Amino acid sequence: MVESQENRSDDVAKGGISAMLWRPGVLVPVVLALVGTVAVPKLVRELPELSEYPAYQLSRSAVQVIPEKPDWVPEDFLLSVTGSEKWPEDGTPLLDATLVERVAEAFAEHRWVAEVERVERRVPAGVVVRLAFRRPVAWIETDGGRVAVDVTGVRLPGEDLVGEIAERYPVVRGVTSRTPATDGVAWNDPSVVASAQLAVELESYWEPFDLAAIVVKRRDPTGNSVGDHVILELLTRGGSRVVWGRSPGTGHPGELTTAQKIGRIMQFISHFDSLDPPDGPFEINIRHWHEIIFRSLKSESARSRTLRVLR
Repeated sequence: MVESQENRSDDVAKGGISAMLWRPGVLVPVVLALVGTVAVPKLVRELPELSEYPAYQLSRSAVQVIPEKPDWVPEDFLLSVTGSEKWPEDGTPLLDATLVERVAEAFAEHRWVAEVERVERRVPAGVVVRLAFRRPVAWIETDGGRVAVDVTGVRLPGEDLVGEIAERYPVVRGVTSRTPATDGVAWNDPSVVASAQLAVELESYWEPFDLAAIVVKRRDPTGNSVGDHVILELLTRGGSRVVWGRSPGTGHPGELTTAQKIGRIMQFISHFDSLDPPDGPFEINIRHWHEIIFRSLKSESARSRTLRVLR
């Protein structure tokens, strides 16, 4: 009797499962899954290989750079990158696993590229490359000629800067450390970096203040500039010297901010109409908290005068 009941229970269970499987909501997904297991691999094998189509192959003519190159970067910039040894050959499949890395390496190798931020594949046939370009901010005078640098002190290809573009950037004098041998290399001299930072801060004031050069004045006994021991001066076209002090953002106790120093220069110009008054040139010290101290450079014995700082 017990065995009969167990057999009946098994039959009921089997019938329940069978009934459930034949329900449309269950049957359709099961059938599709079985068909897909057999059919999909065959369909995939029958699909055309995308890499065989020109729309899915890299083309030099379909490379877009964002942002557009600045005017100080040579016209042949893109041509020089896509013509380098690191650039993938035309026809390389866009789906190639190494494509993005190879494109990034080709751009990163260029001397005017500070960073390759992103490389995106685009169909048809191209890539979009997002870059950060290096920007020249100053010329460093050396025994071998002028060397262009960016705000971090990286040496730049100065031969690319010609005409009006070359005249935009201030000249820095008094740097005696060795120049980096190649472009794209950082010049590890604090006086170079300090001067480059000051050039950026004075970019919009250079012409209005009638400035001619930034001059590095203080060094350690070895001839190398060391951190906060770097003192900078500004030389005007008329021969006056503005004692600026330490580099912008130094954080040194007692050092005025860049805005305060610029304010003092503007006050002096407002009072005398120029940094080079008719009885100049002057040495103009703008580093004091309560006054601007200036003296004539025509005589070593000339007495200093003061101009009270306006609040």
